[in-house]
Amino acid sequence: MKKITKILAALVVTALLSGLLSACSSSSSSTEGASASSTDPATLKVMLFGDKPVDMDKVLTEFGNRSKDTLNTTLDLEFNPASDHKQKTKLKLAAGEAVDLMFDAPWMNLNQNISQGFYQELDKYFNNDEYPGLKKAFSQEFLDANKVNGHLYAIPITNMYYDSEVVYIRKDLREKYGLAPIQSYDDLKVYLDKVKENEPEMIPFALMGDRGFFKMFGNEEPQTQVRSEPYAIAGTGTTFNLILSEDGKKVLGAPTLGDPEEEFAKYPTPFNSADYFYGNNDTKVEWNQYVQKDVLNEKDPGALFASGKSAANEGTINGFASMRDKLKTAVPEAELEFFVYNSKIRNMEKGAIGTEYKAWNYLVIPATSKNADRTMKFLDWLFGDQENHDLFELGIEGTHWTKSGEKEYKSTELTKNYAFPGYELTWNPTMSRISGDNSEDAMKLITYQTQDETYYKLPLAGFVFNTEPVKTEIAKLQPKAATLDPILKSGLDANWRQSAAALNEELRNLGLEKVREELVKQAQAFLDQNES
Repeated sequence: MKKITKILAALVVTALLSGLLSACSSSSSSTEGASASSTDPATLKVMLFGDKPVDMDKVLTEFGNRSKDTLNTTLDLEFNPASDHKQKTKLKLAAGEAVDLMFDAPWMNLNQNISQGFYQELDKYFNNDEYPGLKKAFSQEFLDANKVNGHLYAIPITNMYYDSEVVYIRKDLREKYGLAPIQSYDDLKVYLDKVKENEPEMIPFALMGDRGFFKMFGNEEPQTQVRSEPYAIAGTGTTFNLILSEDGKKVLGAPTLGDPEEEFAKYPTPFNSADYFYGNNDTKVEWNQYVQKDVLNEKDPGALFASGKSAANEGTINGFASMRDKLKTAVPEAELEFFVYNSKIRNMEKGAIGTEYKAWNYLVIPATSKNADRTMKFLDWLFGDQENHDLFELGIEGTHWTKSGEKEYKSTELTKNYAFPGYELTWNPTMSRISGDNSEDAMKLITYQTQDETYYKLPLAGFVFNTEPVKTEIAKLQPKAATLDPILKSGLDANWRQSAAALNEELRNLGLEKVREELVKQAQAFLDQNES
């Protein structure tokens, strides 16, 4: 697996050194009526999430003009809010409604949907001379790292293995208050206190309802003996902490939120206390004083920050240049900077970020689609030519962006009209450009993310939980567990320990123990198999 990161790192680092950094279970074949080479008209239904870019239709028109003689394909793009997308895709799949291309991820429904047979197997489309664009853009090693049970059901969409979390800060406000650059949580708290005191009309810290403080205040030590948030095993209906023996050969247990303290006490230090996993909820409660009152309903905190209505916003480094452009447009006197809240990443330490050498985001073709070949031909077109890729990721050249060297790009006044979520469709380590508008500090952090030595391999890397044996229990657990999750993430419940214990009791009555037992069983079988 180390070899994979070296491949990705080499691609991006080499480009940087040249001034050209690149940016940031149905296993049957297609059942479509027309062959992939057909030029008969076809419309592909595509489901993504987020806001539809203002100029999306202009880009789609240009796509049609470029591809009419080869693909003759129309895209019917549906954009939904993230929370709605997760639910709508589940409903469409359960109802058997035809969709041709869809975004999914382990942090949505990916693993569960794969195990339930909702997605088509895609192996035959890769490393295939009939799809040269896909063959060029996706190495076999990269694909192998993203397979499930030896097969590819989801296409990995990433430009690097990690997008470091940051807090966007108004540099102009920080300097107005006479504060030094923010280098710690304590510094950040002083800044937010100053905003609260001096800018009563502003929200000190705007958060997203289902994201909250996200990974802030988390344990930063490498997970070598445990799989927990933010690297927890997906698809279990609620979050479990898989604790391993010191030699990594035995699963000691899988405690979860709200378990009695005596359950944690049986594990070795430091895992023998619930506070090791959940104690940061107290800090979130303390910091909730800076958050907007209706945070649970907030779907776009970045818009609040970019419009000058908030003084800080949690996000990722790859969004820096775009955020700075939006902020300057709305508040010309504003200046943007960022605080990397994980100290190991902030100090650019080696081995700071855990990875399975997988993508975080994926594209899938539902089993209901009759246009699998046609859909993969579109993706082959997209990844087969740099100009095609640039069209969807950045928009129309000369209108929405301009070239800056071979692999960088510069914004224009109309960039804001085509803010396409590349992480859902187009991101690729060999093709994605990086914004030349990034600050020097942002570029350093982005470069750090491309380097092999930045990462360490997580325990149980490659393990995927098969939900089928406990799918009924998971279906009961998931909606109930989801009611408390955003509340805790935003620090809205000072009595969270009691709330967690009560939820835990409810989940036990819905099959929590059966899911826990199955998770431990499967994880142990995975370790045993890899040991033999």
